[in-house]
Amino acid sequence: MVTIREVAKKAGVSIGTVSRYLNGHQLKKQNMINVKNAIETLGFEENIIAKGLKNNRSHSVGVLVNSLTDVFATSIVSDLENYLEENNYSLLLGDYQNDYQKLERKLEFLRSRSVDGIVVFHLEENLQILNKLRAEGVAIVAVDSPIKGFKSDTVLVDNYQASFNVVDKLYENGHRNIGIVAGTTDRYIGSERFKGYEDSMKAKGIFSKNLIVSGDYTKEAGYVGALKLIENKELTAIYSTNYYMTLGVVQALFEKRIKIPEDISIIGFDHFELSDIIEPKLTVIEQPIKEMGNKIGELILKRIKDKNQGQTTTVEINTSLLWRKSVKKIN
Repeated sequence: MVTIREVAKKAGVSIGTVSRYLNGHQLKKQNMINVKNAIETLGFEENIIAKGLKNNRSHSVGVLVNSLTDVFATSIVSDLENYLEENNYSLLLGDYQNDYQKLERKLEFLRSRSVDGIVVFHLEENLQILNKLRAEGVAIVAVDSPIKGFKSDTVLVDNYQASFNVVDKLYENGHRNIGIVAGTTDRYIGSERFKGYEDSMKAKGIFSKNLIVSGDYTKEAGYVGALKLIENKELTAIYSTNYYMTLGVVQALFEKRIKIPEDISIIGFDHFELSDIIEPKLTVIEQPIKEMGNKIGELILKRIKDKNQGQTTTVEINTSLLWRKSVKKIN
């Protein structure tokens, strides 16, 4: 069977360009001509259509993220799309802006497009349409949080253990007054990351409610949270539990002329480009983006090909602590 990679090679374009063409995007005129000619020459379209009709499949997977500005989710989607393309599947992407009614409409849209599978990020509520999709044979994979009351293949990271380890490492370096900018604990990720911090602090006898602030995962929440934490003059370190809040923490410290790590040490959750640009480079928990994208792709295609494989799978992938210069050792 002809693959997208072969079409791309024949047309002299990237795999992504071929995928965009197949999904109806407007390309440069010459690229569209080249891709169209390659498809016709290699018989790619006819093969895919024949295979789809024979197996009652569209060879497409819908992906819904909370926000298209979420660098973590979209980074995973990029690797997931590469995985799907290599297996002759296309990807339809949308967001729902933390609005479950909007999410239901997006799921209904994907259903109308006869997608073979759906990957949904950060969904925790069991929506009625999920059971309808499953009954119709649509494969479903949840990412970054399990769906309460709905069994599906799920891909997570070790949020609890990662936070537990952060406190361990800071403690080893002499820190006792370790503040946290936590996410909202009514959601899975925020709850797991806070529990890891709380349990580790309590195990060492250094837990204090005065060291806790919480926010909504935005840069503004990190900024406000840091300003509140630094009112505690005994504070020596801040642990920020997501990328955007970490940026807010750093901004607040810079504006208050508080030096990192001489005055306050910082560890953040997530490793993206700005973590490398900030001086000193930030110590961060690094999530395995590529591994997650590949594992999601593996699970969704396996479920598509064998809808009756029985028990669902939950995969928890380990993060790593990238240790750099934003933590000071206290003697």
